[in-house]
Amino acid sequence: MERITAPIEIKSAGSDGTFTGYAAVFGNIDLGYDVIEPGAFVQAKTTRDGMLRIAIGHRLDQLAGKATFRQDDRGLYVEGKLSLGVSYVRDQYELMKDGVLDGLSVGFNILRDGADYEERSGKHVRIIRAAELWEFSLVPFGMNPEALVDSVKAASVRDFESQLRGLGYSQTEAKSLASGGYKSLGHRDGGSDSGTLADALQDLRQSFNWN
Repeated sequence: MERITAPIEIKSAGSDGTFTGYAAVFGNIDLGYDVIEPGAFVQAKTTRDGMLRIAIGHRLDQLAGKATFRQDDRGLYVEGKLSLGVSYVRDQYELMKDGVLDGLSVGFNILRDGADYEERSGKHVRIIRAAELWEFSLVPFGMNPEALVDSVKAASVRDFESQLRGLGYSQTEAKSLASGGYKSLGHRDGGSDSGTLADALQDLRQSFNWN
């Protein structure tokens, strides 16, 4: 099974194990001198419900979840859901949230006559034109500088609102703050502790890893 690896960037992380992003990017040369052409994944081995398996380090005896997937002009776009009921998956997810586990790698077979070599940007690179996709994996190092996970779903707005209610805000105020921040409460400006409270609310938002 062939592998192409890409770094991931987690912009936010929560408790439900879901994320979106690109597991592979088309057209760019990765650090292993491979290029995946647009639409190269012409076949895929999927689960019974048509989803792509997520593994740990390409170990099919350590599956981590599954994802919907599609190819667009940019690359292989995935919407994944990790199986957080499995203890080793929870461990991997914590490493993802901390930025320690920062790579994704696609596993695939090149189909017959599905690849050739050519010169691009002064490099002798392998051009992958037809492949069968098997899975993508969480890995510790990335090779493709353009593929990344662009979001991991944060703890829900409801959870954030609950924390604000605990600070003494009404339900309406908590909803407003969760969506718009401190400045959204125009009727609460001008207090001597406004700056301190705004800072505290910002810290609270950051504790949810929201940008």
